[in-house]
Amino acid sequence: MKALRRLRRAARAAEIQDVPIPSPGPDEVLLNVSHCGVCGSDLHAFLNHRGYEGFPERFTFGHEFSGIVENTGSGVSRWKAGDRVVVISVQGCLEKSCPYCSIGFSQLCRSRKIIGIHLDGGMAEYSVVNQKYLIPLPNGMDMMAAALAEPLSVADHCVSDCAKTGKGELVVVSGPGIIGMLCALVARSSGAQVVLVGTETDNQLRLPVARKIGFETMITGPGKPALADQLKERFGRPADQHIEASGSPAALISATDAVRPLGTITIVGLYADDVPLNVTKLVRNQINLKTSYVSDIPNYQRAIEMLHRGDIPITELVRTYPLKEGLTAFADAEKQAVLKPILICRENI
Repeated sequence: MKALRRLRRAARAAEIQDVPIPSPGPDEVLLNVSHCGVCGSDLHAFLNHRGYEGFPERFTFGHEFSGIVENTGSGVSRWKAGDRVVVISVQGCLEKSCPYCSIGFSQLCRSRKIIGIHLDGGMAEYSVVNQKYLIPLPNGMDMMAAALAEPLSVADHCVSDCAKTGKGELVVVSGPGIIGMLCALVARSSGAQVVLVGTETDNQLRLPVARKIGFETMITGPGKPALADQLKERFGRPADQHIEASGSPAALISATDAVRPLGTITIVGLYADDVPLNVTKLVRNQINLKTSYVSDIPNYQRAIEMLHRGDIPITELVRTYPLKEGLTAFADAEKQAVLKPILICRENI
């Protein structure tokens, strides 16, 4: 079978390889992979960025994927050939004795593994997954849409569980990449008024897409008014909430001026550098600072429901590539020439 694999700890050291089709062991299923998204963390690992040094040297990329059960190993009782599923990317132990899995935070499990990093992932024609990390899809669910369930679940956890945005709130989302865009969509579905914020670079592709799907946008950076000033001019007041999805220290720093007293900043982006925050400013305005990491099973289930209902404007967000053009998809993601690349791993599904 074909698989897109990282070969060593170096930038762009990856290629499409012919590898044996894996066999499912006890409690495992073999998936005929349908579609697999290229995530920002895939790109960071592909480019061997700082903070990814501890990843294994060689693995098959891909943790955002949908597929069809091909066959099963011994002990598998929940799944049969032909079942359509998505895969949970961050795989905690799911044991009742675990202090995190037992309370609905399996993504924080101390023994967690990430498929597509610690385990071979879904940028391949087939992938083996433990049966407990699969979620069923509704009848008739589009398999390409299903590959968005993982990033949408991340946005749902951030907005619904952590930020808890509400009707009538003014919510700023900084970072109009796919996670920021999906956070904005989930926040808007809660009744919030949402503004997407980016830089001049984002105005080449990402912010125009945001405007096309109905969001107001703002541009910050050198030569531009401060975000707080733009909000005051447009709305006459600061934001109630700021969701920081860019991973830019400058964006997080500007959020501390852009949110009202007793407002909330929720961080879902990951940072390559330390951020020099003025914590005293947060204290004196009693601004709540929250963080959000990945998602859990209920978030996947809500994401699948949203996608199946057609709540997400997939056509405007996604560009598909055949698996054999996976390196082109990575190159386009690196250049920000595409908002969300998704690989078609098996043309005949």
